[in-house]
Amino acid sequence: MSPGAAFTPEEVERCWREALALWDVHVELSPPEPHQPFHPGEGAADEPLAYIDLARRQVFVHFDLLVRMGARDSLTAVLAHEIGHHVRFPHTLGWDAELRVLEQRLIPGLGQSLTNLFFDLQVNEFVGRTHAEALCEVYRGFLRTPHTRKDKTADKGGPSPLFSFYLALYEELWRREPGDLVPRDQLEPLEQAYPGFRAQARMFVQTFYALPDARLQFLYFCAAFIRFIDVPSDVRFFIPLGGDVSIPDEGDLDAAVQSGGRWEDALAEARAQGWLDESHDTKEADPLDSIRRATEHLPGNGGGKLRRALVARYYRRLVDQYILKLPSSPSKPEPYLRTLPEAWEYGDDPSTIDWTLTVIAQGPLAAVAPLRRELEADLPPPSDLGVPALELYLDTSGSMPKPEQELNAMTLAAQVLAASALRKGATVRGIVYSAGDPLVSPWMYDEETARDFFLQYIGGGTWFPVEEMERMASERPDALRVIISDSDFLANMREKDSLQRLARAMSQSRRVVAFLALPDEGPARQVLAPLLSSPRFRLATVQWMSDFGRAAAALADALLEK
Repeated sequence: MSPGAAFTPEEVERCWREALALWDVHVELSPPEPHQPFHPGEGAADEPLAYIDLARRQVFVHFDLLVRMGARDSLTAVLAHEIGHHVRFPHTLGWDAELRVLEQRLIPGLGQSLTNLFFDLQVNEFVGRTHAEALCEVYRGFLRTPHTRKDKTADKGGPSPLFSFYLALYEELWRREPGDLVPRDQLEPLEQAYPGFRAQARMFVQTFYALPDARLQFLYFCAAFIRFIDVPSDVRFFIPLGGDVSIPDEGDLDAAVQSGGRWEDALAEARAQGWLDESHDTKEADPLDSIRRATEHLPGNGGGKLRRALVARYYRRLVDQYILKLPSSPSKPEPYLRTLPEAWEYGDDPSTIDWTLTVIAQGPLAAVAPLRRELEADLPPPSDLGVPALELYLDTSGSMPKPEQELNAMTLAAQVLAASALRKGATVRGIVYSAGDPLVSPWMYDEETARDFFLQYIGGGTWFPVEEMERMASERPDALRVIISDSDFLANMREKDSLQRLARAMSQSRRVVAFLALPDEGPARQVLAPLLSSPRFRLATVQWMSDFGRAAAALADALLEK
């Protein structure tokens, strides 16, 4: 494919070889091809000058734009810049993700990540050792071409203070006169608005590149650039060599959320040096809060999907800590129910005499005519000789935290139970309820589907769908049913006919377990008293919602009958 009228194939090949030689590495990238506009017919606004498509391992260059910017001779420098991102800065998207998570701690609500600027400072320092003037031509051409400057933080008549400071750093790095890159008419206003503007740029260059650790470099970078950010959510900028670092994926960001501990030494050093003060949030963030901050600025609904996936990964790690083993069918059935009474005869086992029944039924003849009853096994249905099917009723009313924003112990409990059953080959059905119509899943066969289903949240008031349980119990009497709620469940059971309907559902279930978060078990025993004597019902309670280990243990006690 011809690179375009502006460049011959031979020129592009020569510049590509020179760019590769600059880094002295072997890279598995195809020679550059012309960029095809993302928005044809809209000029060059927001169109990248160059970037690498990692999926295809292909470099693309907007050759026509480079010529219109008056930087035709800068092709080698532009290609070397792109290669630098691939081989060294950031080298991996996992490192980029780690920086994105941290910058949201230091600059909450940042509308656009600054990591591309950070990596550009590292790449351009290296490329600029031999091609500084070529890079300067790219930035000058960018400022001379108004239709390429779509910078939402720019002041009228010039680039934004943040971008001006960024350009001033290159003036200092490459020993250019003030005004060589920063528009000259902006020099005095910038110094007035930000006293010491030029001195800060000089100090930054002297300090940034001398720091021995990349983490310290990034903390120093954020501390310097935050001065030029008034409203973090409004930060939107477009630069000629920007957008050429791919956005980290789900796996990269998930690992980054767990990396907070690796920054503690660097953060302590930054505080000791005075780069960060009380206004900067240096405390290790809650993982769910880190996920929210790292995804909320992403465009469209992609951020919501990514957030849901990251939250699911977070809960999965917790599930693996508390995983349970649900009971298989016992080798010997345990006796639960007594048979019909029969007359006890001499020679029969005296322990089989039911004296209470004898006194009630025989009266004065009780001593001479006792009645006996054997214990009979409460056999499960024939279809339930293996792991029982599990039906989970999860309360997501307003008294429960939203699981994507705050760790919800009840959601975690549901996921632990579901994973435990599924890992033993059982099937799971979920019922997520609040005051309105419940959300009912089909029978689920894999953990990811179940985990995603139980992350749903309704909010509002609470009404336990006892009618739904009664109906489903008649359809699937072999299932183990677990109710996960708090004191709201007891309030529901005080309503007319609710307890009776629950009892009917229980009589058609393998077992019903009420797992409730209650400070005191007494009220539960009062409300549920008619059910407590049944071998098909179990009550398990925990006092604190945050007591995850105890919650898992309570569920294990209820299901394993320890």
